[in-house]
Parts: sequence; structure tokens; C-alpha cells
Amino acid sequence: MLYTQINLHIRFLQKNLNLFILKRLVVLFVFCVLSGSIYAQVFEEGPVQILVKKATDHIYNSTPDSAEFYISKAEIAIPKHPVIPLMRAMTILWTYIPLISDSLFLEMESQLDAAIVIAEEQDPRFDNPEMIFFSMAAHGLLAEYYADQGSIMKAVGEANRAYGLMKKGFDIVDERPEFLLTTGLYNYFREKYPEKHPVYKPLMWFFRGGDMELGLEQVKRALNESFLTKVEAHVYLSYIYLRYEYDPQIAQQYLTALCEMYPNNYYAKAKYLESIANPSDFENVKISDIYSLIKHPSVYYQLAGYVFLGYYEEVILSNSKKAEYAYRKGLKFGEEIPNHGEFFKGFGYLGLGRVLVDMGQTHEAEEYLRKAIDYAETELIEAESRNLLSKF
Repeated sequence: MLYTQINLHIRFLQKNLNLFILKRLVVLFVFCVLSGSIYAQVFEEGPVQILVKKATDHIYNSTPDSAEFYISKAEIAIPKHPVIPLMRAMTILWTYIPLISDSLFLEMESQLDAAIVIAEEQDPRFDNPEMIFFSMAAHGLLAEYYADQGSIMKAVGEANRAYGLMKKGFDIVDERPEFLLTTGLYNYFREKYPEKHPVYKPLMWFFRGGDMELGLEQVKRALNESFLTKVEAHVYLSYIYLRYEYDPQIAQQYLTALCEMYPNNYYAKAKYLESIANPSDFENVKISDIYSLIKHPSVYYQLAGYVFLGYYEEVILSNSKKAEYAYRKGLKFGEEIPNHGEFFKGFGYLGLGRVLVDMGQTHEAEEYLRKAIDYAETELIEAESRNLLSKF
């Protein structure tokens, strides 16, 4: 759009001004581009993009001090750019994921609000892809966390704003690969979510139609073509294949890559163990990966670590007593975090129920198998729990 406007202005000037003035204006335009007033600083290759890339690598590797070092250096180059507060919000997110306390959320909310304000100040009409992208990301994160807090009206408001910006991204996705992820996720979940949750189908009339096959293709393209969303593409693809396509082996590929790129990312480590939680694959697990989760200060990872230790003791070592102890200990941690770690709770209750069935304690086993169904986030956990219950 900017280049079209410039061309129109140049045609007008060619008719009405002398060549000297025209040349001066062209030089001024080039200077404005180079100096950043058109603010294509992050999406384009150059020193700023290198700094942002280094910062995001440290964000995803949960090394916040190093991330802040590069964010501060980038801030010197682009002090009025929404990517700066957005990266600070992402630093909080990935340092404490998924348990964001109220005080941490207030800090994160402040940074996301700042990103939105800067984007609107720089580009009130939202014609620039960078301002569209970073404002959309900020609104999307706010919507997610307001929803987690139960602030539904706030969540809906932020989601509407994010959707309005996302629609702008639909039109430029072929020219700007950073929009591949959001466009692909929209295309996929617009069709897949109501398929899995039919109760939401009537609401889908308000949204533009999607395409699951195209959506998956776009998210996969983001792995290779995007700069900022490459890691998130790994995360979402693993989630899709774990929760919606039910193909954990494909999810393993993306999670293995994440763990190799970011060895200090415990969220990826926990999800990787989830993807190999079957008897044929789990025998190859590194026990050190399980214990690293157990030693993590977050109860979320302690929950995950102990239920995986229970599974390891049960399935690989055939030690029912140790398995029972580990499952119970992990689920005790799970009681401290309502609405978080639901997969690990369902997985742990199923394992504990299975162990108790083998021990002949069917009355207690029934209680835990019913809890496994309540928490089940996959059809496999629900189906196995129901199958065991049917034998009582």
C-alpha cells in the first residue's frame, strides 16, 4: 500500500514539480525508510532482527536475564516499537509457564498494554504488517489470560480485537510469512474445534470459514519460512497432533526438535514425555528427564515428573508399589493447581487405577478411574478408563 501511494505521488509530482524537487523528495523517502519511520525493522533481515532473534532464543530457553540483555540492546535501536514490551511479556510467560501468578500477570498485562499503545501510536490505521502482527499478538495473549482468570467479558473484547487484526493478516499472508502461523491456526481450528466440540457449532456462523488441510499446511510452512513464529509453530503442531489428530509419533518430531533447540525449556520436556507415554516408546526415555521435572520448583512440573515416574515404574520396571507411590505423590501436587495440568492428572489417575486393579483393590481403583475420565484430555485415556471400569 505504501509503495502504491508513493507511486501515485511521484506521478503527480512529475507533472507539477521540476526534476530537482522530485529528486529531493525521493531521497527524503529513502532516508525515511532507512531511518525506520516506516518501521519495517523486525521483519526485515538486519541488525535489529539479529538482536530480536537472540532475545527470543533466550526467552524460549527460559534464561530471562540473557533475554533482557538482548531486549535492552534492541530497545536502543528501536525504542518505540511494540516488539520490545511484547518480548518482555513473553519472557515472563516462558519463565513461569503455565502457572502465571496474579502479580506476574499484572506485570505481563502492563507490557502487553504498552505494546498495543505503541502499535496504535505508530500506525493508527493499522496498514503496516509489523504493527498489525505485534498488536494482534498482544491482544491474543490478553484474551487467553483473561479467559484463564474467568474475566469472560474482557477476554471476549480482546479476542474480538485480535480477530479484527488477524483478518488483515489473511490478506498479506503470502507476502509476510509471520502471518502463516495465525492464519493457519485459524483455518484449522475454525473447522476442527466445532467438529470436536459440537456445542460450539452454532457460534461459528459469525466467523469466516476455514480449511483444516490448508491450515495445517500453513502452520508447517511457518516452521521454515517464518522468523518470529517458528518456535510457536513447533508448539502448536505438537499440540494439534497430541490433542486433535491423535498421532503422538508426529508430535514427537516437533517436541524433539524443541528440546534440542531449548534444553532448558521444561514445558517442551514435559510435552515430549507425554508424546512417548506408551510401552513401546517409553523404555527409551532418559530417567534424568523425568527427575529434572521432579526437581523443578514448579508444582506443575513436579506433577508431571511424578506421574511419568509412576508410569516408568509400572510399565518399564513392573514395580507396582513404587508406581503407586509416585502416582499418588504427583496427583497430590496436582491438587494444588486447579485448572492446570489436566492431562497429567488424567494420565496419573488412570495409572493409579490400573495399578490398584492389578493389586485387587477394585473399590479404590474405581474412584480413580472415574476421576481419570473427568480429567481425560485424550480419547485414549477415557477409553482405557471405561474399559477397566466395565470389567468390575
